[in-house]
Amino acid sequence: MPRGVVFKIKDIVEIANRRVKNNFDFNIAVTGARGNGKSTCIGKIFWKLNNFKPKKHIVYSREDVIKLLSSQKYGLCWDDEAINSGYKREFFSKAQQDLIKYITAYRDNFNIFASAVPNFFSLDKDLRDLFFMHIFIKERGIAHVHMPLQGRIYSQDKWDAITNAKIETSWTKRMRMNPNFKPPYHKLTTFKGYLIFNDLTAKQKEIYTQIKFEKRKIAYENLEEKPKEKSFLQKMFDAVIEKKITKNFLIQSCIVEGKKFSSVQSKLNQMLRDAGKGTLSDHLGLATKRNILEREGENKSILPLLNEGKDDEI
Repeated sequence: MPRGVVFKIKDIVEIANRRVKNNFDFNIAVTGARGNGKSTCIGKIFWKLNNFKPKKHIVYSREDVIKLLSSQKYGLCWDDEAINSGYKREFFSKAQQDLIKYITAYRDNFNIFASAVPNFFSLDKDLRDLFFMHIFIKERGIAHVHMPLQGRIYSQDKWDAITNAKIETSWTKRMRMNPNFKPPYHKLTTFKGYLIFNDLTAKQKEIYTQIKFEKRKIAYENLEEKPKEKSFLQKMFDAVIEKKITKNFLIQSCIVEGKKFSSVQSKLNQMLRDAGKGTLSDHLGLATKRNILEREGENKSILPLLNEGKDDEI
């Protein structure tokens, strides 16, 4: 057996129950290549937890995650495809910010929350920092258990990504020289041990497969039907083209949104040039006081839009 503690599923369940009993939440990320058993691992844990109701607690959308975490206490939430809810490329979206806010705000609900995601570092950093445990599935039935470093004052990365990345790089070089080299995973700074787990039972597989088929289909249909919100930049671009705003209005809008005017100005100029519409000064020069007064009602409709989605591209 490789060096390090060897956990069993019952050990992870015990850790989760102990945290909840002591009035802490328990957030766990399970990662690994497709087909290696991320959902199997979470399933083995959840089916050993009290009050697990698969149809209720297995979810496939960010909205359902938020609903569960905010509406229950000492409850469970299995986010089976967390790439849909916590992907870092959606950092600026209002829904993504809401997810982080709800997980943080409702930590006093002491829920057990598990996420299945291919790559831990594809999650938003603020979301990664909310996890108490990271289980990486090396191969079916065998995983590595990682936990964040505690008690650090100056380091902002609880998962010590830079240090561990350097360690892994050195292993890659050694494996090129020696194909028989076995990486000493226990040397990773966040490593706590290995986890050995079995497959789901036939009945558990049947229940899980049916729920996945039904709920994932609904989640993806809803995702496709949702109209994409315009970014702040696109809203300003449209308003400039339609001569609805002045330079002062644009400056004030940037202040409200916490954005640098010079950056917004540069990006809008590029968008205008790409569209063959001249430059920003050309359009703002035409947005006279009379234009604004005539469109007073339309201008009022712009302000609320600035506070809706924050999926900005700036």
